[in-house]
Amino acid sequence: MNTVLVLLGGSTGGPAAVKAFIDALPNEALPVCFVLGNHITQEFLPSLESMLNEHPFFSAEIIDGNKQILPGKLYIAPIDRKISFNPEGRIYLSEQPWDAPYAPNINQMFESSLELTNVQKLAIVFSGMDDDGAASADILDENDVEIWCQTLETCVQASMPLNMMRTGKVIYKDSPEGLARQLCDFLESHSSLDQYA
Repeated sequence: MNTVLVLLGGSTGGPAAVKAFIDALPNEALPVCFVLGNHITQEFLPSLESMLNEHPFFSAEIIDGNKQILPGKLYIAPIDRKISFNPEGRIYLSEQPWDAPYAPNINQMFESSLELTNVQKLAIVFSGMDDDGAASADILDENDVEIWCQTLETCVQASMPLNMMRTGKVIYKDSPEGLARQLCDFLESHSSLDQYA
């Protein structure tokens, strides 16, 4: 199975939720590359990288240059400069800042990923304030990118998932641990389909 790009978005409560999600993944190699955009301060990025770098089969790193989309990677979007994707399967670090008011801007991250026409994508919105990510729901749906969300009752701050759910485009909701189980089911089902493609 080809590598699946899983885009993760969060804000307040997002780091703990994403950690619970990653920790709940099985201790085995999965054909997944994660890219996380979380509203935090630049100073907190190294701590976020450290807390997400404890899974034996996923290596977390802050995007500080051009990166290849590879299985087993968990890339963290920087705060001061935006990232973009290109059709060759690479992540590029721009000299430009993210569009205000968000940094990173999850809408921009989601929409830029659509440049990867030959890579299967999935978007998951975790705990967070405001509505970042929701504006990209229609274009993600039009491009067959599934959107999942953390359940409201398991969020520290439910605004981001709630606003995404209000778009009517979310097809799956669960706790971080449940989202991890669903990702494994998603990968297994798509791997089975690939055998008959």
